[in-house]
Amino acid sequence: MFTLRQLEFAVAVAEEGGFTAAAARCHTVQSALSHQVARLEEAFGARLFERGHRQVRPTAAGEVFLRNARLTLQAAARLQEEMALALGTVRGRIRIGQITALTVVDVPALLATFRRTHPAVDVHLRVGMSEELLAELAEGRLDVALVGVGPQVPLPAQHHLLDEEGLSLLLPPGHALAALRRVPLQALDGVPLAALVPGAGVRRMMDDALLERGVAPQLQYEVSHGELLRQLVAAGLAVAAIPDSMAARMQGVDVRPLAEPFRFRTCVAWRADPTPAARALLDLLPAATTHGASIEPAKVRRKPRNPRGRP
Repeated sequence: MFTLRQLEFAVAVAEEGGFTAAAARCHTVQSALSHQVARLEEAFGARLFERGHRQVRPTAAGEVFLRNARLTLQAAARLQEEMALALGTVRGRIRIGQITALTVVDVPALLATFRRTHPAVDVHLRVGMSEELLAELAEGRLDVALVGVGPQVPLPAQHHLLDEEGLSLLLPPGHALAALRRVPLQALDGVPLAALVPGAGVRRMMDDALLERGVAPQLQYEVSHGELLRQLVAAGLAVAAIPDSMAARMQGVDVRPLAEPFRFRTCVAWRADPTPAARALLDLLPAATTHGASIEPAKVRRKPRNPRGRP
Protein backbone atom coordinates (compact mmCIF):
# COMPACT_ATOMS: atom_id res chain seq x y z
CA MET A 1 0.00 0.00 0.00
CA PHE A 2 2.90 2.33 0.70
CA THR A 3 6.66 2.28 1.14
CA LEU A 4 8.92 3.70 3.83
CA ARG A 5 10.39 6.02 1.20
CA GLN A 6 6.94 7.46 0.53
CA LEU A 7 6.49 8.06 4.25
CA GLU A 8 9.85 9.83 4.36
CA PHE A 9 8.77 12.07 1.48
CA ALA A 10 5.52 13.07 3.18
CA VAL A 11 7.19 13.77 6.53
CA ALA A 12 9.82 15.88 4.76
CA VAL A 13 7.12 17.93 3.01
CA ALA A 14 5.46 18.65 6.36
CA GLU A 15 8.68 19.53 8.17
CA GLU A 16 10.18 21.60 5.35
CA GLY A 17 6.92 23.38 4.50
CA GLY A 18 7.13 22.67 0.78
CA PHE A 19 7.89 20.17 -1.97
CA THR A 20 11.04 21.85 -3.28
CA ALA A 21 12.81 21.90 0.10
CA ALA A 22 11.57 18.37 0.84
CA ALA A 23 12.99 17.08 -2.44
CA ALA A 24 16.38 18.64 -1.66
CA ARG A 25 16.35 17.08 1.80
CA CYS A 26 15.47 13.64 0.37
CA HIS A 27 18.02 13.94 -2.47
CA THR A 28 15.46 13.51 -5.23
CA VAL A 29 13.75 15.68 -7.85
CA GLN A 30 10.57 17.54 -6.96
CA SER A 31 8.47 15.86 -9.64
CA ALA A 32 9.29 12.38 -8.31
CA LEU A 33 8.55 13.41 -4.72
CA SER A 34 5.26 15.08 -5.68
CA HIS A 35 4.23 11.99 -7.62
CA GLN A 36 4.87 9.69 -4.64
CA VAL A 37 2.92 11.95 -2.27
CA ALA A 38 0.05 11.98 -4.77
CA ARG A 39 0.12 8.18 -4.82
CA LEU A 40 -0.18 8.18 -1.03
CA GLU A 41 -3.18 10.49 -1.20
CA GLU A 42 -4.78 8.27 -3.81
CA ALA A 43 -4.15 5.15 -1.73
CA PHE A 44 -5.74 6.65 1.40
CA GLY A 45 -8.47 8.51 -0.46
CA ALA A 46 -7.68 11.81 1.28
CA ARG A 47 -5.68 14.95 0.65
CA LEU A 48 -2.73 15.05 3.01
CA PHE A 49 -1.62 18.61 2.26
CA GLU A 50 -3.16 21.96 1.41
CA ARG A 51 -1.02 23.43 -1.37
CA GLY A 52 -0.69 27.18 -0.80
CA HIS A 53 1.17 29.73 -2.88
CA ARG A 54 4.08 29.97 -0.44
CA GLN A 55 3.64 27.10 1.99
CA VAL A 56 2.25 23.59 2.12
CA ARG A 57 0.33 22.62 5.25
CA PRO A 58 -1.07 19.27 6.44
CA THR A 59 -4.82 18.80 6.36
CA ALA A 60 -6.65 17.27 9.32
CA ALA A 61 -6.26 13.87 7.68
CA GLY A 62 -2.64 14.73 6.97
CA GLU A 63 -1.96 15.35 10.66
CA VAL A 64 -3.28 11.88 11.51
CA PHE A 65 -1.21 10.37 8.73
CA LEU A 66 1.99 12.21 9.71
CA ARG A 67 1.74 11.23 13.37
CA ASN A 68 1.50 7.57 12.42
CA ALA A 69 4.04 7.86 9.61
CA ARG A 70 6.64 9.14 12.06
CA LEU A 71 5.93 6.25 14.41
CA THR A 72 6.26 3.79 11.53
CA LEU A 73 9.59 5.29 10.42
CA GLN A 74 10.87 5.22 13.99
CA ALA A 75 9.84 1.57 14.35
CA ALA A 76 11.57 0.67 11.08
CA ALA A 77 14.76 2.44 12.15
CA ARG A 78 14.61 0.75 15.54
CA LEU A 79 14.26 -2.66 13.88
CA GLN A 80 17.44 -2.05 11.87
CA GLU A 81 19.31 -0.86 14.97
CA GLU A 82 18.28 -3.81 17.13
CA MET A 83 19.14 -6.30 14.37
CA ALA A 84 22.57 -4.71 13.99
CA LEU A 85 23.06 -4.95 17.77
CA ALA A 86 22.12 -8.63 17.68
CA LEU A 87 25.00 -9.08 15.23
CA GLY A 88 27.39 -7.20 17.50
CA THR A 89 27.34 -3.67 16.02
CA VAL A 90 25.80 -0.47 17.33
CA ARG A 91 24.25 1.44 14.42
CA GLY A 92 21.64 4.07 13.83
CA ARG A 93 21.34 7.68 14.84
CA ILE A 94 21.56 9.43 18.19
CA ARG A 95 20.30 12.95 18.88
CA ILE A 96 21.85 14.61 21.93
CA GLY A 97 20.93 17.90 23.54
CA GLN A 98 22.99 19.83 26.06
CA ILE A 99 22.81 23.15 27.89
CA THR A 100 25.21 25.91 26.89
CA ALA A 101 27.17 25.98 30.15
CA LEU A 102 27.89 22.36 31.03
CA THR A 103 30.81 21.95 33.44
CA VAL A 104 30.01 18.48 34.79
CA VAL A 105 30.47 16.55 31.53
CA ASP A 106 33.28 16.85 28.98
CA VAL A 107 31.02 16.44 25.96
CA PRO A 108 33.73 16.66 23.25
CA ALA A 109 35.73 13.93 25.01
CA LEU A 110 32.58 11.84 25.42
CA LEU A 111 31.69 12.13 21.73
CA ALA A 112 35.26 11.42 20.62
CA THR A 113 35.27 8.19 22.65
CA PHE A 114 31.82 7.32 21.35
CA ARG A 115 32.91 7.78 17.73
CA ARG A 116 35.97 5.61 18.22
CA THR A 117 33.91 2.91 19.93
CA HIS A 118 30.84 3.05 17.69
CA PRO A 119 31.84 4.57 14.31
CA ALA A 120 28.67 3.33 12.57
CA VAL A 121 26.42 5.66 14.61
CA ASP A 122 25.30 8.97 13.11
CA VAL A 123 25.68 11.52 15.95
CA HIS A 124 23.79 14.83 16.12
CA LEU A 125 24.35 17.36 18.92
CA ARG A 126 22.42 20.55 19.59
CA VAL A 127 22.69 23.16 22.32
CA GLY A 128 19.64 24.71 23.95
CA MET A 129 17.94 25.72 27.17
CA SER A 130 16.96 23.01 29.65
CA GLU A 131 13.19 23.31 29.42
CA GLU A 132 13.34 23.30 25.62
CA LEU A 133 15.55 20.21 25.60
CA LEU A 134 13.26 18.35 28.03
CA ALA A 135 10.27 19.14 25.82
CA GLU A 136 12.09 17.79 22.76
CA LEU A 137 13.03 14.66 24.71
CA ALA A 138 9.38 14.10 25.67
CA GLU A 139 8.34 14.56 22.02
CA GLY A 140 10.89 12.01 20.83
CA ARG A 141 13.05 14.55 18.99
CA LEU A 142 16.02 13.89 21.29
CA ASP A 143 17.39 10.62 22.61
CA VAL A 144 19.52 12.00 25.46
CA ALA A 145 19.51 15.41 27.15
CA LEU A 146 22.08 16.93 29.50
CA VAL A 147 20.22 19.62 31.43
CA GLY A 148 20.51 21.87 34.46
CA VAL A 149 17.35 22.60 36.45
CA GLY A 150 16.01 23.44 39.87
CA PRO A 151 13.84 21.14 42.01
CA GLN A 152 10.69 22.84 40.70
CA VAL A 153 11.24 21.52 37.15
CA PRO A 154 9.87 17.97 36.68
CA LEU A 155 12.23 15.45 35.12
CA PRO A 156 11.29 12.25 33.29
CA ALA A 157 11.46 9.01 35.23
CA GLN A 158 14.51 8.07 33.16
CA HIS A 159 17.13 10.46 34.54
CA HIS A 160 20.25 10.43 36.65
CA LEU A 161 21.60 13.19 38.88
CA LEU A 162 25.18 14.08 37.91
CA ASP A 163 25.78 17.01 40.26
CA GLU A 164 24.04 19.41 42.64
CA GLU A 165 25.30 22.85 43.64
CA GLY A 166 24.32 26.34 44.73
CA LEU A 167 24.30 29.65 42.88
CA SER A 168 26.84 32.46 42.95
CA LEU A 169 26.61 36.10 41.97
CA LEU A 170 28.96 37.65 39.43
CA LEU A 171 29.81 41.23 40.34
CA PRO A 172 31.75 43.97 38.55
CA PRO A 173 35.15 44.51 40.19
CA GLY A 174 34.77 46.84 43.18
CA HIS A 175 30.96 46.54 43.30
CA ALA A 176 29.42 47.47 46.67
CA LEU A 177 27.93 43.98 47.12
CA ALA A 178 31.43 42.48 46.99
CA ALA A 179 31.85 43.65 50.60
CA LEU A 180 29.37 40.94 51.66
CA ARG A 181 30.54 37.41 52.33
CA ARG A 182 27.24 36.04 51.05
CA VAL A 183 24.71 38.08 49.10
CA PRO A 184 21.00 37.78 50.07
CA LEU A 185 18.46 38.10 47.29
CA GLN A 186 16.94 41.16 48.97
CA ALA A 187 20.16 43.01 48.16
CA LEU A 188 19.36 42.73 44.45
CA ASP A 189 16.26 44.91 44.67
CA GLY A 190 16.62 47.63 42.03
CA VAL A 191 20.06 46.38 40.91
CA PRO A 192 20.71 46.04 37.13
CA LEU A 193 20.64 42.33 36.28
CA ALA A 194 21.86 40.19 33.41
CA ALA A 195 20.34 36.72 33.02
CA LEU A 196 20.05 33.78 30.68
CA VAL A 197 16.95 33.71 28.49
CA PRO A 198 13.72 32.06 29.70
CA GLY A 199 13.91 28.27 29.57
CA ALA A 200 17.30 28.13 31.26
CA GLY A 201 17.34 26.29 34.58
CA VAL A 202 19.08 29.10 36.46
CA ARG A 203 16.66 31.67 35.05
CA ARG A 204 13.65 29.70 36.29
CA MET A 205 15.19 29.29 39.76
CA MET A 206 16.01 32.98 40.07
CA ASP A 207 12.68 34.21 38.71
CA ASP A 208 10.74 32.03 41.16
CA ALA A 209 12.93 32.96 44.15
CA LEU A 210 12.83 36.70 43.44
CA LEU A 211 9.07 36.66 42.92
CA GLU A 212 8.53 34.71 46.14
CA ARG A 213 10.51 37.29 48.13
CA GLY A 214 9.09 40.34 46.38
CA VAL A 215 12.51 41.38 45.09
CA ALA A 216 12.52 43.35 41.82
CA PRO A 217 15.93 43.77 40.20
CA GLN A 218 16.20 45.70 36.93
CA LEU A 219 16.40 42.94 34.31
CA GLN A 220 18.20 44.66 31.46
CA TYR A 221 20.13 41.97 29.61
CA GLU A 222 18.89 38.54 28.50
CA VAL A 223 21.46 36.36 26.75
CA SER A 224 21.90 32.73 25.72
CA HIS A 225 25.47 32.08 26.84
CA GLY A 226 27.38 32.39 30.12
CA GLU A 227 30.44 34.02 28.56
CA LEU A 228 28.36 36.99 27.42
CA LEU A 229 26.99 37.25 30.96
CA ARG A 230 30.58 37.47 32.22
CA GLN A 231 31.45 40.16 29.69
CA LEU A 232 28.43 42.27 30.62
CA VAL A 233 29.29 42.00 34.32
CA ALA A 234 33.00 42.70 33.73
CA ALA A 235 32.01 45.86 31.85
CA GLY A 236 30.19 47.08 34.95
CA LEU A 237 26.74 46.91 33.36
CA ALA A 238 25.00 44.41 35.64
CA VAL A 239 25.27 41.52 38.09
CA ALA A 240 24.36 37.92 37.21
CA ALA A 241 23.57 34.67 39.04
CA ILE A 242 25.06 31.41 37.73
CA PRO A 243 25.92 27.95 39.16
CA ASP A 244 28.89 27.79 41.55
CA SER A 245 31.03 25.60 39.28
CA MET A 246 30.53 27.94 36.35
CA ALA A 247 31.27 31.02 38.47
CA ALA A 248 34.54 29.50 39.67
CA ARG A 249 35.85 29.62 36.09
CA MET A 250 34.97 33.25 35.46
CA GLN A 251 37.79 35.81 35.29
CA GLY A 252 37.67 39.58 35.43
CA VAL A 253 34.72 39.64 37.85
CA ASP A 254 34.15 39.28 41.58
CA VAL A 255 32.22 36.20 42.75
CA ARG A 256 30.12 35.90 45.90
CA PRO A 257 27.81 33.00 46.81
CA LEU A 258 24.14 33.76 47.19
CA ALA A 259 22.93 33.36 50.77
CA GLU A 260 19.85 31.29 49.88
CA PRO A 261 20.30 27.47 49.67
CA PHE A 262 19.69 26.95 45.96
CA ARG A 263 19.85 23.41 44.53
CA PHE A 264 20.89 23.56 40.89
CA ARG A 265 20.86 19.99 39.52
CA THR A 266 22.80 18.83 36.47
CA CYS A 267 21.16 15.68 35.13
CA VAL A 268 21.18 13.35 32.17
CA ALA A 269 17.74 12.27 30.94
CA TRP A 270 16.79 9.81 28.23
CA ARG A 271 13.75 8.33 26.53
CA ALA A 272 11.76 5.56 28.19
CA ASP A 273 12.89 2.95 25.65
CA PRO A 274 16.43 4.02 24.71
CA THR A 275 17.90 2.96 21.39
CA PRO A 276 21.08 0.85 21.26
CA ALA A 277 23.06 3.98 20.45
CA ALA A 278 21.60 5.85 23.43
CA ARG A 279 22.36 2.95 25.74
CA ALA A 280 25.93 2.84 24.44
CA LEU A 281 26.37 6.58 25.07
CA LEU A 282 25.02 6.27 28.63
CA ASP A 283 27.51 3.46 29.26
CA LEU A 284 30.37 5.82 28.34
CA LEU A 285 29.02 8.88 30.17
CA PRO A 286 30.48 8.22 33.67
CA ALA A 287 34.06 8.32 32.35
CA ALA A 288 33.43 11.80 30.92
CA THR A 289 31.95 13.32 34.10
CA THR A 290 33.92 15.24 36.70
CA HIS A 291 32.74 12.89 39.44
CA GLY A 292 32.72 9.65 37.44
CA ALA A 293 29.46 8.59 39.10
CA SER A 294 27.98 5.52 37.44
CA ILE A 295 24.45 5.26 36.09
CA GLU A 296 22.67 2.29 37.61
CA PRO A 297 22.06 -0.33 34.91
CA ALA A 298 18.51 -0.86 36.18
CA LYS A 299 17.69 2.73 35.27
CA VAL A 300 18.52 2.16 31.61
CA ARG A 301 15.97 -0.14 30.05
CA ARG A 302 17.68 -2.72 27.88
CA LYS A 303 16.50 -5.35 25.47
CA PRO A 304 16.94 -8.93 26.74
CA ARG A 305 19.86 -10.89 25.40
CA ASN A 306 19.16 -13.41 22.66
CA PRO A 307 19.48 -17.15 23.28
CA ARG A 308 23.06 -17.18 22.02
CA GLY A 309 24.05 -14.60 24.58
CA ARG A 310 24.88 -11.89 22.06
CA PRO A 311 24.16 -8.33 23.21
